[in-house]
Amino acid sequence: MLAGTVNDDDRLREGMVVVHYRARPRSDPGYLIARSYVGLALFSVDFELIYRFPEPVVSPGIEPADVDFLGVEDPRVTRVGDEFHMVYCASGLDDKGKWAGALCTARSTDLLRWEKRGRISLHIPPLGKGNGFDNTYFDNLAGAGGTTTQINNKDGVLLPDKINGRYFLLHRPMIGSLSSWAIHLAQCDKVDGAWTDCGPIFRADSDPAWEDSWVGAGAVPLPLGENRYLAIIHTGHRAADGSRLYTLDALVLDFDKFDPKHPQRIVESRLDRLMTPQTKWEIEGPYPDSVGNVLFCCGAFERNGEIYVIYGGGDTYVMAAKLNKAEILAAMVAV
Repeated sequence: MLAGTVNDDDRLREGMVVVHYRARPRSDPGYLIARSYVGLALFSVDFELIYRFPEPVVSPGIEPADVDFLGVEDPRVTRVGDEFHMVYCASGLDDKGKWAGALCTARSTDLLRWEKRGRISLHIPPLGKGNGFDNTYFDNLAGAGGTTTQINNKDGVLLPDKINGRYFLLHRPMIGSLSSWAIHLAQCDKVDGAWTDCGPIFRADSDPAWEDSWVGAGAVPLPLGENRYLAIIHTGHRAADGSRLYTLDALVLDFDKFDPKHPQRIVESRLDRLMTPQTKWEIEGPYPDSVGNVLFCCGAFERNGEIYVIYGGGDTYVMAAKLNKAEILAAMVAV
C-alpha cells in the first residue's frame, strides 16, 4: 500500500496494480523533442482506476548536461529485497547537441518517492567502423539525429532474482543498422555495481514485407521456476516510407544454460506475434509525433494462471491485456 494515498475499500481487498507510465506534453517548445516524465496511477486488480497522481514521480534533469535532460522514458520496475529498482532510458544530448540515449536507474522503497542513481555502469565494446547510430530510427522526428560520440542504449530490464550468484540485465545497444539491433545480456555481482555485457542473445528474423526489423526487451521477465523466465518482448518493423509496426512476442529464458561465451543459449523457446495492433487505440497515432501500429510493453504480472500485460498503444495510450499462461507456454517454439 502507498501510505496516505488510498483509503481501504472493497476494490483493494484482492490487491492493487501500481502502474508507472511514460507521459509527454503535446508540445514542449525550446527542446529537441517533447520531454518524457514518469507518472503513477493505481488500479484495482480488475483495472478500475483508483487514483492518478497529479504530478510526475520521476522527471527529466534540469541542466543540458544532465544525462536525462530530454526525458525519462520506458520505466521498468523490479523488486530486489525491500527495494524497488527502476531502469529507464535517459534521453539527453551529447557534446555536439545531438540526441543520446543511456540506461539509468532510480531506487525507491515505496514506489512513490524515487532517488535517481544516474547512468548504469555498463561496459560495451567500442564502436567499430560502420557501426554508428542509425539515424533512420528518427525518420519521423525531423532534426533529431542521433549521437556520433557514444553508444546509445535502451530497453533495460533488470531480472528479479539473483541467479547462480549473479544479477542479470537485458538491454539493447543501438549499434549499426536497425536490423542488427539485438537484445543483449549483461551480468553483475551487485545490483548497483559495474555491469559487464555478455553480448547478444536474440535478434529479429528478417521480414521481406519490411525494410528493417529489430527487437527489444519489454516487461520484467516472470519466473517459471528452476531459473526459467517468461519474457515479453517487442519486435519493431520499419517500411521504406518510415511507417512502423510493433508487435509483442515472448521468449522463455533458461539461466541454467548460461555460458558467458555463448549467452544466446539461455533462449529456450520463442513465440512470435503474441499480440498485434488491432484496436483504434493501437493502430492510430493521434498526435504529430505519435507512432501508429504500436504495442510496447514495460510491465507484466501473473495472477490466477493469467498473464496481465501493461503496454502502450499507438505510442499514446496506456493499455492492458490478459493472456492465458498455459496457452502461451504451449505455443512456444523451441529455438
